[in-house]
Amino acid sequence: MPRTIESIVENHRVAAERRAAGKPVWDRKVDIKAILHEDQSNTSNEHAALVANRIGALLRSRLPSVLLEVGNDEVDFDLIEIVEGMEALRPDSYDGEEDFTPLDDLNNMLDQLYDWADANRVWLGN
Repeated sequence: MPRTIESIVENHRVAAERRAAGKPVWDRKVDIKAILHEDQSNTSNEHAALVANRIGALLRSRLPSVLLEVGNDEVDFDLIEIVEGMEALRPDSYDGEEDFTPLDDLNNMLDQLYDWADANRVWLGN
């Protein structure tokens, strides 16, 4: 699910098509921005892990459970990877690593989540 020019163009095409048909651009809304905007200057490992854990829990509670159920026809393994990664992040997840921190991992997972949300018509703002 990497972000490419093609995926960006396709997401815009789908949005324009839906708008032209009088349909909403987004099928669902999950406001992760409220969590992200809390204490933005805090870049500690503890805060990054807490933010990831809270977003993971929010996604699990707000998105259809069938998307996260292995064995279900509607399962989305990309979403499972993102949600479980966020739920599992801990302040000490990268102890001993010099070039990678929980904040780096959170930012990578957020990039994946934004791409997933665009493709699946989920608005992540308020």
